[in-house]
Amino acid sequence: MSRRRIFVFPALSVVLLLASALFPPAAQAVGDYGPDTCLDGWVWRGASPSDHVCVTGATRSQTATDNALAASRRAPNGGPYGPDTCLQGYVWREAFTGDHVCVTGATRSQAWADNAQASARRDSVNVWHGTYSVPHSCTGDICTATSTDDIPRFRLNADHLNTGWVTVQLRRASTGVVILSWTTYAGLAGYTPGGRLTLDTGVFDCGGAVDSYFLVRDPSSGRWSAPHYVSSICMVL
Repeated sequence: MSRRRIFVFPALSVVLLLASALFPPAAQAVGDYGPDTCLDGWVWRGASPSDHVCVTGATRSQTATDNALAASRRAPNGGPYGPDTCLQGYVWREAFTGDHVCVTGATRSQAWADNAQASARRDSVNVWHGTYSVPHSCTGDICTATSTDDIPRFRLNADHLNTGWVTVQLRRASTGVVILSWTTYAGLAGYTPGGRLTLDTGVFDCGGAVDSYFLVRDPSSGRWSAPHYVSSICMVL
């Protein structure tokens, strides 16, 4: 049986976009504060000017109060831990290395717990993919299939983003031009703060050299994910 190679692009029920811009805009949307941007419901702790651990608003307020009371909770004549020795009943907060603000034991435990959850509460827009194939269409014992049904297609996933309607784009790696675009909903992830999306794109996983990439735009902050590179411009049988 003779075969010829042709370029095939996936048939998709999505909005095709002509490239209105070569690259996504710089992250300047309202609510975007760079790579340390918190998910909705979280704010920077502010134990120091560079403390961007994401915490509740109540914890941020408590942190500001503890900072303001720091001097009053230190032993006036120092002690076994030097000039930062705390009065009885207080301990160092240790929100970061060298943080000797005196707080209650419960507040220090909270600071440690918040540090452990820091990455989970950031609006980092984490993207990965799996694949799926199109099932054969069967009526009774008779099944039909097309020549491309068994070719794996990209199932795009993302978490560590806010819930809501999310923009997903596929762009050419060489030019940044938009090939395809989708709008899909990110619901609550459940296993981590924020949302998660799963999108069956219909785009073939060509299994070759990288030639394109997916981008996901957070619905609240406007932050774009890092490019997720794939091979999607196929030469198929």
